[in-house]
Amino acid sequence: MVGVGVVIPRQLLAFLLGETTSDTTVILMARHWSLLAALVGGFLVYAGYHPEARLPAMIIGAAEKLVFGILVIASPLRKRRLTITVVCADAVMGLLYVLILTQQRFS
Repeated sequence: MVGVGVVIPRQLLAFLLGETTSDTTVILMARHWSLLAALVGGFLVYAGYHPEARLPAMIIGAAEKLVFGILVIASPLRKRRLTITVVCADAVMGLLYVLILTQQRFS
């Protein structure tokens, strides 16, 4: 879903964050964020088939998801139900990545 923000950033901002804007900087950042999120997801899928890429992909994926959650919780966006739902899903995924990483390191 996030990758579509490259093409329709205004709609993604409105849907996820409840924001309507025509500010070109915000639109640019939304497109960039969407691209980065899609690339991290693609890297995780790639790592599923290439064991040598799993460690960096899991570290990047966990960091992206957990830091995003922290940033949203520290902002007024924590009051939006849909945004918090997305953040909770991301946090669960990020924590699962960390759990998998620690299990692989100590096995």
